[in-house]
Amino acid sequence: MKELNLQLQHLEKGYLRPVLMDINLCLQNYDYISVIGQSGSGKSTLLNILGLIEDYDGGTYTLNGVRIRKGIDYAKLRREAIGFIFQSYNLIPTLSCKENILLPTLYNRKAGIRSFDELVSQLKLEPLLPQRVNTLSGGEKQRVAIARALILDPCLLLADEPTGNLDPENRDIITELLRTENEKGCGVILITHDHEVAQTAKTIYRLEGGTLHAT
Repeated sequence: MKELNLQLQHLEKGYLRPVLMDINLCLQNYDYISVIGQSGSGKSTLLNILGLIEDYDGGTYTLNGVRIRKGIDYAKLRREAIGFIFQSYNLIPTLSCKENILLPTLYNRKAGIRSFDELVSQLKLEPLLPQRVNTLSGGEKQRVAIARALILDPCLLLADEPTGNLDPENRDIITELLRTENEKGCGVILITHDHEVAQTAKTIYRLEGGTLHAT
């Protein structure tokens, strides 16, 4: 597992109005936090900034010794350090489950860091591998998406409402997997509306008024 050192200092982000106004956060290997808050409070915006999908307006973001700023290679940093789990799965419907899982390895010379067979077995995906993802249920799609997020063995796992569309059985599979990955040394940041799911994290923050508050 790669070393993780994530630091946010006085991070700010706004659109027509301020959304994030003073975000301070440190995260290392074995840390597992959940972030709760009302719709529109900026949870997904925060996760997109952490995942190098959106830029921020003020403050600083440092990831593994690299100051995040415009002009650096975001794609390289994502490949080396970050796995992202989306509520909407973001799978390619014309590809099979196996092809979707292995897709990140096409863009990374260090492919094969994580055992494909072990990952597929852990997520109970063996029978689904040849199928196109547009034939799967929501829970099956999310498990494929998680396998894709983990295939390059990231040190940081970002999960945006990963259980929001799922039945209790699949929800429990995914929360257990997040816990297992964290025990292996992967830092986890989970965004959720589900207070029961939030309780599976080691630390819970509420995003309110543009800042994070420990609960």
